[in-house]
Amino acid sequence: MNTQEGKSQVYNFNYGWTFKVADAFPLAAALEAWKDKAGRYFYEKEYDEQAWEAVGLPHTYNDKDLFVDRIKDAGSGQKRTFSFYRKWFRLPTSHHGKKVLIEFEGIRQTCYLYINGIMAGYYEAGIAPFAFDLTPYVNYDGDNLIAIATDSTSTRDLDFFVAETPNHPDAAPGAFIDSLTEQEHIPESARSVRYFWNCNDFNPSVGGLTRRIRLHVKPKLYITLPVYSNLRTKGVYIFGSDYDIPQRKAVIHVHAEVRNETGSGKSVVLESVICDHQGREISRSLSGLNLIPAAKLPAAPPLAITPEDAYRKDGEKFIPLSEDEVAPTATESVEVTVVKHSAVVAGLRFWSPDDPYLYTVHTRLMLDGEVLDTVTTVTGFRKVAYDGDEGLKINDTRVWLTGYAQRSSNEWAAVGIPADWLRDLDAKLIRESNANHIRWMHVAASPADIRSCDRYGVVSTQPAGDKEHENTGRQWDQRMEVMRDIIIYFRNNPSILFWEAGNNSISKEHMREMRLLKEQLDPDGGRFMGCRTLNTEDVVREAEYVGTMLNRHAGRFQSANMPVTETEYLREEAPRRVWDDFSPPDYDYDNLWLGRGGRKQPGGDCYDLTSEELSLYAARGYAEFFNDRIGGASGKNFYAAAAALCWTDSAQHGRQAASENARMSGRVDPVRIKKQSFEAFRTIQSPVPMVKIIGHWNYPQEGGDNYRYAQKEFDGTHWRKTGEYGFRNPKDKTVYVLGSYAIARVELFINGKPAGVCDKPVDTFVFPFEHVDITQSGSIVAKAYDYKGKLAAEDVIETASAPSRLRLTPFTGDRGLLADGADIAYVDVEVLDEQGRLCPLAYDRIDFTLEGEGVFLGGYNSGRFNGFGKADSVIHRNHVYAECGTNRVFIRSTRRAGEIRLTARMKDLPPVTAAIHSQAADTAALAREQLQCLAPVHGDHAPSSTYPFEAIPEADAAKYVPEDKMYCKVLVDGQEPDTRGILSVYNHGSIYSPILFILERIKNMRPELFDYAYDAAKAVLILTSGGTTVTAEKGRTHLLVNGEENLLNGEPYIHRDAFIVEINAVISYIKGVVAYYDDNVRVFRIELPIK
Repeated sequence: MNTQEGKSQVYNFNYGWTFKVADAFPLAAALEAWKDKAGRYFYEKEYDEQAWEAVGLPHTYNDKDLFVDRIKDAGSGQKRTFSFYRKWFRLPTSHHGKKVLIEFEGIRQTCYLYINGIMAGYYEAGIAPFAFDLTPYVNYDGDNLIAIATDSTSTRDLDFFVAETPNHPDAAPGAFIDSLTEQEHIPESARSVRYFWNCNDFNPSVGGLTRRIRLHVKPKLYITLPVYSNLRTKGVYIFGSDYDIPQRKAVIHVHAEVRNETGSGKSVVLESVICDHQGREISRSLSGLNLIPAAKLPAAPPLAITPEDAYRKDGEKFIPLSEDEVAPTATESVEVTVVKHSAVVAGLRFWSPDDPYLYTVHTRLMLDGEVLDTVTTVTGFRKVAYDGDEGLKINDTRVWLTGYAQRSSNEWAAVGIPADWLRDLDAKLIRESNANHIRWMHVAASPADIRSCDRYGVVSTQPAGDKEHENTGRQWDQRMEVMRDIIIYFRNNPSILFWEAGNNSISKEHMREMRLLKEQLDPDGGRFMGCRTLNTEDVVREAEYVGTMLNRHAGRFQSANMPVTETEYLREEAPRRVWDDFSPPDYDYDNLWLGRGGRKQPGGDCYDLTSEELSLYAARGYAEFFNDRIGGASGKNFYAAAAALCWTDSAQHGRQAASENARMSGRVDPVRIKKQSFEAFRTIQSPVPMVKIIGHWNYPQEGGDNYRYAQKEFDGTHWRKTGEYGFRNPKDKTVYVLGSYAIARVELFINGKPAGVCDKPVDTFVFPFEHVDITQSGSIVAKAYDYKGKLAAEDVIETASAPSRLRLTPFTGDRGLLADGADIAYVDVEVLDEQGRLCPLAYDRIDFTLEGEGVFLGGYNSGRFNGFGKADSVIHRNHVYAECGTNRVFIRSTRRAGEIRLTARMKDLPPVTAAIHSQAADTAALAREQLQCLAPVHGDHAPSSTYPFEAIPEADAAKYVPEDKMYCKVLVDGQEPDTRGILSVYNHGSIYSPILFILERIKNMRPELFDYAYDAAKAVLILTSGGTTVTAEKGRTHLLVNGEENLLNGEPYIHRDAFIVEINAVISYIKGVVAYYDDNVRVFRIELPIK
């Protein structure tokens, strides 16, 4: 054995699994449903699994049903149920008597693990990495069976779903359920507290063994893992201090937990070796001699670490106790000794978004000169600071963080859960769009996603577990326990700068708990603990950063002391396939629009936007936060970061519930093909001069049905086709050009002739050219000039001729397509003209045939789904349709290496074939070879570090237009109603709001307080509460209160189809409600009476 590796080993445990969808719930029902003919359960060694499917990990059964149905507010219609997995393995004789630990990088939602027919542990929180100690159950001399039951039930469109198992001898794991609709049908003995974040709308359920699994074999004297559930250990913590950025040196600290299960005390030394990206050693240091006393542990570890005092048994019931009745969240490790040492390291290359340099740190435990255990940590070193005048700094350089908010499920169409290297592709594309920030939403991102952010320089906001509002009691304690697990596991990842305590406001006591938790577990990592929507000074004082939503509660009192980040602007949606209102086939977005401010409902579309329009919304949304950044044109000096919703089109709750199969808010689609919105963000976020023409240049000539579109009229609920048609005027279209911050003037040329000059951009980045004849085929060119009059950037679009051929381009990870039965390759298909130009109006069907050692998974098309009179989903079919001339399909490897040939055919074009040769891989049950990645290439020297967004006074004077209104936010008991993007306006002490949305929110929370009715045709609102009737009417400058006139400061009016009323004059008539304006954060607070 290599003495530098020691006596420990980490195995890739992703191969050799068999799988079965149980399709039953809860656990007992699933177990009973799949007993074999001899009556054996699936976890028994003798169980007959002949009909089971062989799979490798990561694996999901939802690859075939995500994005198949029409999207709903509840998300996609994928199966959510129990599934079973089994795997055999045998330990080498050299591991006899050692510790055996199994580590999961996560699961959705539960894991009940059996080894050799015995339950060894369970985990139900569905977010964090977790692990089990298998040592007491392992057969060192023979075969071992791992059997896993995992359940993905969740709220929304399911009557029953999993709840937490109380940690009590009488509580059977997996027997506890909850319901939002059928609570009375659950026996009292099976009732428990659900996990608040276990929902399909905000946290899409993707079932199976969807993340890496490792098997750790260690000697009895060893370094622990950074996994608190269920091991109750913290592993290695590595951080820097005393940074000297100009001299490239820092003090690097290593803290390692050591456990001694040998039975007698041992004196050990800790050695740390730091290697650069080429494996060259740059530092080696040793600790002093440390005595590690013998651990006193029970014979078998607990099945779970849910606090024993969380529930009280009362007859058949388990009653959850309040926060005051239980002990604080446990953070202490069990029977460990922390060994610490540090050393000054010179010649360091510091991690930053522009140079995401990573080191590999080997932490070795040595006894009498022999290496017993080695833990390898990939990390980076960076100095993080915040200054109220200069903003966020990394390594003494100011940074502006800009990017996207993304659901942490981060699912893909066709493959469901991507191979790890495809997560690197995500991060690579994010950086290509000139973004450097991701705010993961509601629940923690996977370790694979965070590793990708580390590699590519994407600063991450990492939450733990939340949905949409504050919790108390057991649900709050669950959030604390998950945050503990997340901090411990991820505190060595340099891309994480922000721990997010919640997706909405929390109390000052809860904010303090979270901050103190971070100070205890990650005191030196250079990270901030905060929360979204903190808007009162007492809570802000307990935080280290504040997140806003739609810039409605940012204040200088916050940004003067801590970073303020915008967490999710730009909620609008548009599919990739629709260019604009002048492009075939429909010359419109063919949908069923609910109208501006229309109420979200099944079978209706909340937005009526083309790709062009979504790009303009992107520019408008980003401009607000860019100008409000520290040092920005507005002078407000609010923001250190901004994140647009979302990175990808996704399976989360969608609002195009008539026309689409996904939430369409992404910069890329669900298979990561770039949308026009991607190009928009790449331009407006660019730190260097950049210009981009929105759209294409293949507009048809006038005549026939060209430019004919279906006319629509509003029927009171939807905009429906009338059966009549109109025609667009293609000789009078506005062409939009986007220019980055440094661009002062854009000149437009069509076929070499001047077509206009624009030096008055709107929304900071948009250069519009009106009255353009778009039928002039040939080329369109945008030339952009900076504020010194220098040509700084150029963009050209040429007209493509008729489709002539297809082009297939395969892509794989760094080591090629691995023949492991789980790896993925994707193949891009493009429709080209005879000169190799993309045909942007190609939408024809493309058929595929595959030969060789691969499984064809198909691809994705927007707007194609099954149900509601349609049956044209392409998920796992042998065809796709071109969208704007392109598409993408996927191939999964088999476990045999060999050639794979993919042939594509489109009508009237010759077939084309691409070949991929899959590579042999180590697929043993205990594999030594880890999963592959798509790694960036580092130069030998760090790039120069400068702040690229220093204010350009000429640009700010020319581009920034101050707001003509003062907007404010409305909160109901601290929560913000969804007003469909219609903002509330503060004017001379009055707040003018879309009142129906606010009333609906209050009514849903406290229906007994009042009643109301609204006559849309007459624009009259009548509200009744506590014997008082209030009437508000469009155009009337007074309310009627029990028939008496009561003067308003401004008359009600209609804006974007919403009824706007002086809300402060109305809400106060709801009995028991307290309402007031908080000038500090521009918030109108509505506080409901205590029940």
